[in-house]
Amino acid sequence: MELRQLAMFLTIANCGTFSEAARRLYLSQPTLSVQTASLEKELGVELFERQGKKLALTPAGQILKRYAADILGLKERALQEIAQYKNTVAGSIQLFASTVPADYILPPIISDFLQLYPEVYIELMRSDSSAVWNKVLAYEADFGIVGTYQNLNSIDCTPFYDDEIVIIAPATDKYTQWPPVIDFATLLDQPWVLREVGSGTQETFENALTKQGLSGDNLKVRTRLESMEAVKTAVLSGLGLSVASRLAIESELAAGTLLAFSVYGLDLNRKFYLIKQKQKVLSPAADAFFRFILTDQRGE
Repeated sequence: MELRQLAMFLTIANCGTFSEAARRLYLSQPTLSVQTASLEKELGVELFERQGKKLALTPAGQILKRYAADILGLKERALQEIAQYKNTVAGSIQLFASTVPADYILPPIISDFLQLYPEVYIELMRSDSSAVWNKVLAYEADFGIVGTYQNLNSIDCTPFYDDEIVIIAPATDKYTQWPPVIDFATLLDQPWVLREVGSGTQETFENALTKQGLSGDNLKVRTRLESMEAVKTAVLSGLGLSVASRLAIESELAAGTLLAFSVYGLDLNRKFYLIKQKQKVLSPAADAFFRFILTDQRGE
């Protein structure tokens, strides 16, 4: 049973006559009759019965029609998806990114890319770095962008953007008196608002403390929040200090509503990474966007 025979059978079933099916397929009636007879012989059943001038499906024909439609539909879907892997840069891209890249780095890059490739659709989903790693490991994304590094043999982890984590405080009289660089002891008496466990920003801060023999357990943490915007709102309302990417607070720094501080001895610089499964074959669209991100940030 060939796909060509199924396509002929389905056309005959939909048209109700050999003559109309032949006209639509640009074939002769004898050709359709021969192919139908061959298919019936192979299956060992009759597929059509005559009802006056029209052809009606037998019970076996009704079963085959249902499956033939599914089979030919799957064929078309397969061809459409395979077409994405030709030279044309078109189709959809699915990626996950942690908060800072998703909110502050990727939107202008996506805009520039889509101007070059208008037939591409990009679906960007935001999550914390830990969840992004899990999505990539589970092959649920073309690739991901995170603020944490893991040395895994199955993953390509490519740095592409430098970032700085800072301590943030509301621009009140109390904090405007602080110098730009403060010591850790100064922070112990302050209330804190922190990101959730799994946040790359939070992990960078905690790793920097650990390297200096310090611990975030000594901080007076009042609450943990799941988004950078919620953290900024909480800090602005006076709930406590927090840590944030400098990228995430540029507008607040410019407006003078938030203050940013560094801490003596703490290296709060980090990189953002593009991560993908080494074995995953990217579509031309996803591969082009992956390379575009690297070129955009490195100026290559």
